[in-house]
Amino acid sequence: MRSSLPYRFETVVLALISGAVAAVASAQPNPATGVVLDGETPLDPRSFARPVAIAASTLGRLYVADLGRGVVVQIDSIGQVAFEFESPPRVPSLQPLDIEVTGFQVYVLDAQSNAVLRYSEHGAFLDVLQSFADSGVETPRALAVDRTGRMLLAQTARHQVRLVDANQRIETTIGGFGTRAGEFVHPAGVAFASDGSFFISDPGARRVQRFTPVGNFASACTDSLEEPRALAVLSSGELVVTDSRRRAVLLLGAGGLPRDELRLGDREPLDLTVVGDSGWVLVSKPEAVIRLRIVRDGAKKE
Repeated sequence: MRSSLPYRFETVVLALISGAVAAVASAQPNPATGVVLDGETPLDPRSFARPVAIAASTLGRLYVADLGRGVVVQIDSIGQVAFEFESPPRVPSLQPLDIEVTGFQVYVLDAQSNAVLRYSEHGAFLDVLQSFADSGVETPRALAVDRTGRMLLAQTARHQVRLVDANQRIETTIGGFGTRAGEFVHPAGVAFASDGSFFISDPGARRVQRFTPVGNFASACTDSLEEPRALAVLSSGELVVTDSRRRAVLLLGAGGLPRDELRLGDREPLDLTVVGDSGWVLVSKPEAVIRLRIVRDGAKKE
């Protein structure tokens, strides 16, 4: 049917629509092509005993879980402790295994209380989000939370990962011991993508597996991986992975093929967090936070 709009008005409307579409398209990030070292911040051995996990907020605030001292802390730009998180009521200290930041909340996977604890970004205890104490379920070893409140909980000893909805109900349990699709050998790291799909590192089988938002197996990444552990998914779909055996950080394309690798010498990567095009890797021997920069298509890698 022919439009009844005047030609000039119709042209203006089409131009506005085309401009909006172009703006949206231009807002999409270019593909990530590299990962480079951007600096290192040592952690004072007088303040840290056994750091095991790191997380960052969208504002760049860094949080470190120290299993040796039984604390979660925020650190400043030179690696000094800014403050410690509160302990929950009737719990003398924490045994933090993993941490995650979503919005203005920090989630702590705590072996002492056998629960996922929720905190404010300033370290104030809010509540027990999920307890495993009376469920007969082992304390998970890795945690991921997406922007809707869904959680992934890796039960390493059982070779399983639980997908939990925003109301703390179990959506599905994935895995079981094995090397077939959807099975695991000690799953170690979990991460959500922006579309709700998720990735699980499977170091015992030297691979990373990708699953649909409802938990169906989608694909597996195996190239160049020896002992993949911590994971982060970039906004453009690429995957950043730490490999303990290779002592490296790898960038995998959205299809799972390797694009770049940053060697860490004899330093073992313990955990990884990425916000935008900035990343931080917690390493040992000696303990430090290594800063990363994601290089995108068209930018020079220095």
